[in-house]
Amino acid sequence: MHNSDTLASADVAIVGGGMSGLALACQIDRINNCASRRINKAVVIEPRSKYQRDKTWCYWRRGPGLFDGAISHSWSRWEIRSAGRVTTSACPETPYVRVDSGHYYESAVQRLASSNTVGLKLGVRAGQVSRDQRQLYIDTDRGQVRADRVIDTRPRPIPEGTLLQHFFGWEIETDKDVFDPTTVTLMDFSAGTEEEVHFFYVLPFSSRRALVETTHFSKQQLCESQYKDELRGYLRQRFALSNWHICSSEGGILPMPKRPPAQLEGQPDVAVFGLHGDTAKPSSGYCYPHAQQQAERMAEWLSAGANSGPPAARHSVARWFDAVFVTFLENRPAQAPAVFFRLFQRVKPAALVRFLSDGAQFADYLRVIWAMPKAVMMREALRYALGR
Repeated sequence: MHNSDTLASADVAIVGGGMSGLALACQIDRINNCASRRINKAVVIEPRSKYQRDKTWCYWRRGPGLFDGAISHSWSRWEIRSAGRVTTSACPETPYVRVDSGHYYESAVQRLASSNTVGLKLGVRAGQVSRDQRQLYIDTDRGQVRADRVIDTRPRPIPEGTLLQHFFGWEIETDKDVFDPTTVTLMDFSAGTEEEVHFFYVLPFSSRRALVETTHFSKQQLCESQYKDELRGYLRQRFALSNWHICSSEGGILPMPKRPPAQLEGQPDVAVFGLHGDTAKPSSGYCYPHAQQQAERMAEWLSAGANSGPPAARHSVARWFDAVFVTFLENRPAQAPAVFFRLFQRVKPAALVRFLSDGAQFADYLRVIWAMPKAVMMREALRYALGR
């Protein structure tokens, strides 16, 4: 459905056409093309007038997905560095892959342009979601959109005191071979402090090109000049670089809440989805695989026309483990490098990947518990239970 179509009304309105909103729209289109029960009409409302590459999404690929064509790189080895030590994991059956956001957007836009039931409305800014006696309606700068159900993927205010994962990175190119293109550096704690969790992340595309990011887990952001100083120091210290070409830059802020955000009060037909809707894994910040899985489940729920609420975003056991670990990160940042190192050193890669991807089996949880400092984590679990 093309952007020139009138807004008017739809069975489902998706507010926000970022990664999560587009995933849901494409899953709805997929179901409409092959299922007996259809969502007759859906619309995505997005304020951007056009898409361009702006992010890098990475995850452990455990099976085929709707946007596999947007995967640009794949690695079967990854490492953690801490206190002069390195632990390396390998798991060819679940490679760590990089999704190019530009290719992702292009794939989604092309799919929706040819859809007979799902429309993408670019350049439309949505406002308040309200209800009258018949339907929900969304105020936009191009008139009202009416819908039976609304899925809101827009960013929400982050509550004060929430632990944040904030990062800034450069994709750089060098004039000499310095990167190992076979191995991702997930965490390098070489410049960490006792006051907060700080590490560097290196995604090597070739021996001369890589995305290098500085990442903090803390409640306060830094200014951009501080992130850049950290990157310069790291590139000089680890790779002995004095010159490099910056191809692009990116940064972001990911909330790490201990409890899932509440749904919109008094509006049972409005569901919150996306980065600020319990889609990301709080303890790690990984969002892409969870958004894809949840989009598929939510599209199935919408197509069934059920009167019940939307499917749970994440399993309660996984949510509890995340909450306890975030409590630990808040209160014991100095111990975090050693704990991350132990996890990747002592837990088998396939089991740890399932745990980090919210696909853990009972035995995987036992392996993770066994690798953790038990007395410390028990105290943090009690602290979380008491709301401290």
